[in-house]
Amino acid sequence: MATIDSDDSVKAKIQYLARDDQHQLVKPYHLYLDYDYDLAPTNTTADDHFVQIRNARSLGIPSRDMFFEWGFAQLRLDCPLTPEEYWYRNKVEEILYPKYKSIAQFLFPNAARVEVLEHAIRKRDPRWMSENLERHHLKTNQPSDYVHIDMTASSATKCGIKQFNIHPKDYSRFVVVNLWKPIRGPLYDFPLTLCDRRTVDYASQTTAMDVVSRNFANENTRIYFDEKHEWYYWHGLQVDEVIAFVQADSEAENRAGVPHTAFRDPRNSDNKQLRESIEARVFVYFD
Repeated sequence: MATIDSDDSVKAKIQYLARDDQHQLVKPYHLYLDYDYDLAPTNTTADDHFVQIRNARSLGIPSRDMFFEWGFAQLRLDCPLTPEEYWYRNKVEEILYPKYKSIAQFLFPNAARVEVLEHAIRKRDPRWMSENLERHHLKTNQPSDYVHIDMTASSATKCGIKQFNIHPKDYSRFVVVNLWKPIRGPLYDFPLTLCDRRTVDYASQTTAMDVVSRNFANENTRIYFDEKHEWYYWHGLQVDEVIAFVQADSEAENRAGVPHTAFRDPRNSDNKQLRESIEARVFVYFD
């Protein structure tokens, strides 16, 4: 159940991480793969809360100011790709990656180097969250179903070394930015919601978690609930709109990333246009 206000804000359920004393001794983990040995797929428990999610369109804050203070902002990104062409990796890398880099240069004019780590496409399966299926049993990537930050500063550093052969000594600082946009719009099905990072106490409300699939392993950050968290989304996001949000900053260690997740919007229940989106992680380096 969710309630809707006249200003397009909505009270909806999102999934935090439940506090657990065992995590003082054993690091939280989640396995997204099939295996034969006796090990639970996760040692975490969901902590669901209904939160007020406000429409950021009504804020009227300049994009760059919002990005550097809140940690996220909505920008324009015109792309000639058709919805079907987003599924061709070479086309995305050829046409969209330069646009990603231009956005990063706009946000950080003093950047010395900008690299796109990779991109991911998500298309919601109508069975997701309605049947007892794990996301790795479905053919396409599904929307995120829990509040998280993509990377810790440590995992981002390791990615930079592995993918770009860039070591911490090579630059004075790096920032990782996620660029997220719809493939089909307007987007109403499981939109993205983001938490104003100024309302997060990172020292007491976050913890690192290992995420393992058959093809990769990553350390991300999970979030514990606090009633002071403030959540925002963009109602009816269009294909020429992109949300930019910080995921790691070597200068701020693990105190800069923006918690985010998808949420079920009660105004969209007919499944006529399932969410299709594309996101990329862009590394920005500074001399």
